[in-house]
Amino acid sequence: MGILSSYVPDFARVIIERKAMGLLECSSIYWEFAGQCTQCGRCTAACSSLTSADMTLGEIAKALLSAERGAQSREELSARIAENPALVQAVRGCFFCTSCENTCFAHNDVCRLIYHARIDFQDLGLIPRDAWSSVQVDQEWDIFTAYRAIHGIDLTDLSRHVATEAHTTEADFELAFFPGCSMAAYAPELTREIFATVEALGGKTTLIDHCCGSPLKSAGFYDRAEALRNRIVGELKDSGAKLVVCVCPGCINDIRSTLAQQGMDIETVSLSAFLAEHGFSSKRTLPAGPLCLSKSCQDRDGSYLDETRAVLGVGETPVVLQGCCGAGGAVSAFDPQRQTEQAARKLSAAEDGATVVTMCPTCTYTYAFYLMGNPRAVTNKHYTELLFDNQFDWERVFNQLGGMWSGEYGPWLAQVFA
Repeated sequence: MGILSSYVPDFARVIIERKAMGLLECSSIYWEFAGQCTQCGRCTAACSSLTSADMTLGEIAKALLSAERGAQSREELSARIAENPALVQAVRGCFFCTSCENTCFAHNDVCRLIYHARIDFQDLGLIPRDAWSSVQVDQEWDIFTAYRAIHGIDLTDLSRHVATEAHTTEADFELAFFPGCSMAAYAPELTREIFATVEALGGKTTLIDHCCGSPLKSAGFYDRAEALRNRIVGELKDSGAKLVVCVCPGCINDIRSTLAQQGMDIETVSLSAFLAEHGFSSKRTLPAGPLCLSKSCQDRDGSYLDETRAVLGVGETPVVLQGCCGAGGAVSAFDPQRQTEQAARKLSAAEDGATVVTMCPTCTYTYAFYLMGNPRAVTNKHYTELLFDNQFDWERVFNQLGGMWSGEYGPWLAQVFA
């Protein structure tokens, strides 16, 4: 026993030194996955990115560790990873749709693996700046805030938990409404209409119109995404709100997780669940023809899908479109053709004359963009557009987005996002 004890400190020291000397920040995560993966291949068959790369989750982890073992510097490590196209495809081509995780006997968390791999990719300069410069949603300017500024979209009168020229800070709110970056930018009147309804049904409400940080995670800035969510939670605490009402399932998951980590007793619910619980009556009749509900990738257990069905009053009848819309994981910045193919694949399940109903506004955006270039006899709507008077006007949005770069603000945008 004495002999063994004398070796333990040295062994621990070696492990600590190896970790300190490691070129991969997240190597401990890769060791974990390399040990847990049984190499059954079910994940590879379930995911088009892994099928293309012909890699399992365990092989991704092992390939990263192998590249680190053979490298003497960060530059050499970066070059070794870049020379492995299958590995780059597996890491940068991930939609974070969890199709692979859903088939895994061990229930390995693929998002955890790929998020950490992207941290190292970012750290090693393997994700080009033009892939993320316009979605630094923790900075003053990103594509959403720039769009709002250029086109005069101002919602500060609704954000009453912070001081503005129009009002002083208040801190006695019952609720906070979190529309998400896409809705706040591209459908401001719909945002206002929903805000007024939430306040009428639930009590004094404030608006928190930040992004939840998802684009930062996709780009490999996990710590920055976490800091942004902590800032959002700080605003919630200052506002006094006891309930957060979110439009998008992804926003709900991220905010709920951060609240739990900080031990804060603030409930987070979907807008669908909130409206159904408060007896909201739709302002519109459902469209004629079949409905196809597009299940969000972030809706892992289908609970948000069920809540959307309930508020729409459609039961189990509509067709459900499974899989990512193509926008997940910022794959469009790496392989835009694959995003197009994914959107086409998912929409192909909707018959002519159908209305595709999305839960995530980014899905709505992605389908609208695809259908603009590939017209079909299907209608694309966010679920809120079936409940409220105001609608997304995607033709106007896309024209305005394009005009931002070719108009008088083009040089400024080019400089900001250079």
